[in-house]
Amino acid sequence: MSSESFNIINIRENKLLGRRELLVEAAHINASTPTRQNVREWVSKQLGVDVSNVFIRRIKTQYGAGKSVAEIHVYNDSKLARAVEPLYILARNLGEEGKKLLEEVRKRRNERREKKRKRKK
Repeated sequence: MSSESFNIINIRENKLLGRRELLVEAAHINASTPTRQNVREWVSKQLGVDVSNVFIRRIKTQYGAGKSVAEIHVYNDSKLARAVEPLYILARNLGEEGKKLLEEVRKRRNERREKKRKRKK
C-alpha cells in the first residue's frame, strides 16, 4: 500500500440487513489497482471491525486515471454476511476458505443432479 491512498466517499446504513454500504475511492497513480485484501484491511482499520466482516463487492478502475472506486459491504456479524452475500462474492473475498466453500457447494449440486437422474430412470 505504498503509493495507494484511500478515501471513504459515502457510507450508508442498511439496518434491515445489518450492514454498512461504503463507496471507497482509491488513488493509485503509476501503480496497479489495489487488491481486494489491501482494501479490506484498510476499511477494517478505519471502521474498527474485523476483516472477516468486510466484503468487497466490486472495484471499478477508471482507464488511465489511476483511480478506482470500490463498493464495500461491512457487516455487524460474519454469520449474517455468509447468509446474505452471494456465493461468488464470498469466494472472492475469503481466498482459500472461499475456494473450499465453492467446491463444497458444487459437490452438493452434483449429488442432487445425480439423484434426479436416478429417479427419472
